[in-house]
Amino acid sequence: MLQSRLFAYSRYFSFLLLGVISIYALYRLATGDWSEVSSFWASRGEIIPLLILISVIDVALEGLAWAWVYHRFQIRVFDSVGTLAFLSGRAGLPLPAQLGRLIRPDAIVKQRRTPIANALKAEAVVFALNAISVVSLLGGLIVYQIFPAISPIAVLACIAASIFLGNTLTKMLTKTRLHLPLQFWWTWPTFFIILIMMAGWLAHGLALHFVVRDLPGEMTLWDSLFFAPGTAVLGVATGLPGGIGATEGLLGATLKVRSVPVEHLAIAVAAFRLVTFWMWIPIGWIAIAILRKLSPDPNDPIAENAL
Repeated sequence: MLQSRLFAYSRYFSFLLLGVISIYALYRLATGDWSEVSSFWASRGEIIPLLILISVIDVALEGLAWAWVYHRFQIRVFDSVGTLAFLSGRAGLPLPAQLGRLIRPDAIVKQRRTPIANALKAEAVVFALNAISVVSLLGGLIVYQIFPAISPIAVLACIAASIFLGNTLTKMLTKTRLHLPLQFWWTWPTFFIILIMMAGWLAHGLALHFVVRDLPGEMTLWDSLFFAPGTAVLGVATGLPGGIGATEGLLGATLKVRSVPVEHLAIAVAAFRLVTFWMWIPIGWIAIAILRKLSPDPNDPIAENAL
């Protein structure tokens, strides 16, 4: 009983913290000067639908990979509730240190589809596979600059090495609560999940390419594909809420190095982040609001064993 109360109180506190940080993030957004960004979009109105489509594809690919991992943990998420649970995590984008990832397993547990330990383990695996995907992508892009013909081999080598490391850690954790089935890593689903995540990161970079391709300077498609995911990861790694400030600063520095005129830097970065970051936060809150009105399925066979 005490454990249940503590879990409930921690959930309330977490959502209160999320609300405060989200309000702060939206305040930062509202108090910024968006007049130049509006002019930027007005002059490039024809690419807005394309950028939104690319951003949706990016998130959809991430969602597919996320759902596939949860499915492998025998958690039912390939339905409307699972979709809402995934989208609810977008509300946590402003949270520091990747804490927003805890919203999704919490939503699944609240729907009584699995115990909290199982949901957290699945989310941890999602994080690990996502890290493998972005590192493999960046490694492949670096090799492409030197030996283009072997860049696909470099990507596969990075994935294989990471899976080998994951399998080794699994063996070490066999007798702990963090154990995974030994056949979890060396399987085709794991490989394809990583590729799906990698495709999402490519879409993220493609969005930046369409934002900057008509600007003066030397930004190439390779630059966009490399620096969009690279700066996003580094920005979040700083521990700042959502990487806000750090990601924008790193992107701006990248554009400056690639000879994009200073007067275009802030506008281009803000336009890119508006489509790939800011617009998803209210969508996440809408998903949370809908989930709060849903009751767990009493016929769900997994619900009987859920916390």
